[in-house]
Amino acid sequence: MSNTTPRRTALSAGALLATGALALTGCTAGGANAAGVTTVTVMYATSEFTADQVKAFEKENPDINIEFVEFDTNRLNAMLTAGDPPDLVRGKPSANLFARELAAPLDDFLADSEVIKKDDLLPVNDLWRWNGTERGSGELYGLVKDFSPDTTFWQNEAMFEAAGVEPLSTTEPSSWDDIIEKGVALKAAGVELPIGIEWQWGIGSLFQEMVEQQGEKIFNDDLTEADVTSPEAIRAIQWLIDYGKADVGPTSLDPLAAGQDGPAYTSAEMAATMDGYWFAGQFTAEEAARVASTSTLAPAPTFGERISAVNGAVGAWIPEGSDNKEEAWRVMEYFIGGQPAIDRAKSGWGLPGLQSMWEYLPTKEPYQQQAIEVAKQEMEYVVPLQDSPYLSVEQWNPELDKGVQAGILGEKTAKQIAEELEDRMNTLLAQGKDQLG
Repeated sequence: MSNTTPRRTALSAGALLATGALALTGCTAGGANAAGVTTVTVMYATSEFTADQVKAFEKENPDINIEFVEFDTNRLNAMLTAGDPPDLVRGKPSANLFARELAAPLDDFLADSEVIKKDDLLPVNDLWRWNGTERGSGELYGLVKDFSPDTTFWQNEAMFEAAGVEPLSTTEPSSWDDIIEKGVALKAAGVELPIGIEWQWGIGSLFQEMVEQQGEKIFNDDLTEADVTSPEAIRAIQWLIDYGKADVGPTSLDPLAAGQDGPAYTSAEMAATMDGYWFAGQFTAEEAARVASTSTLAPAPTFGERISAVNGAVGAWIPEGSDNKEEAWRVMEYFIGGQPAIDRAKSGWGLPGLQSMWEYLPTKEPYQQQAIEVAKQEMEYVVPLQDSPYLSVEQWNPELDKGVQAGILGEKTAKQIAEELEDRMNTLLAQGKDQLG
């Protein structure tokens, strides 16, 4: 996941990213001291950019000292507003971030790099490109740390077979309607948790992916107005309602105590879960070995066109306001293209954004080999979903969730939910456009 930095200082709620953090150490703007050592302030998560990695970098680069700050969205926004940003930041690509000119372009650094080569970047890095109008092309403003196509499905084939239900195809995408049908059949056979879609992490991106798979968009061409009352959007909302009514998996009305599908799946309580390649990182635990041995990864389902969305693409970006961009780039090279990247790839917790790093992905177990093959196939269908600079999915997802809850309870129709959601989105879009100027 990744983030960026500012020229402009006015920030709206949700303007940056979302993956939060905990405690925060103090920090000051970096700079060269009397001994010629430059201090680079890195705002990241210690679980991803570890203290040992910091020490290793400093040992290899004695002219740079890293001042580490735990990632925190509120603190980051305050630093950006004050014009005193970190030098390297964790985050995910965002049209709002790019439109505010917070992130420095990296193309010149990339062209001169001996560590990260342009032709080694997988297309998923294009999510970090911005042409002044939309994501996906133009200048590069960040790099992916690791990623996964997020709507693929892990399935425990043994549970399907015991229930007499045909597992999902691992070579061809199922339809979204197939997913509910499989869930209903598994439920009828006694599986209490047939299929999870990680509802608690947000249904907005899933809804948008379903709409775009049908050839429709949720925003107009200049991304200033929402249109979620189209037949395609109503169909996607109806699917979410039907999933909830079928009671085939957790929703925000009936969430899992763990807050995620992992424990239920690895304990063989849940038959399938909508999670990316990274999910198998937890299969290496001894208690998950039995489930791992009968697990396979299935392609992202579709409502027509084959689109496999990446909703994270988390990585790193350099703020435009940084005084130490060259030194920050060297830290980025190390983190994205050096030993930390190799170690991450070997762990199986995500797919590297650099093609050359895929050779380090674990392949000892059959499920690992199979998942890599599916991931390679999915890469052909990864495209940027629409992303308005005036409104983030985090802002409108709660409205969608609230509406779908009402639909599940029989209080509103999909059309009513769509109309109310569209009104709310357009109000927020107008506010965001006014703030951005």
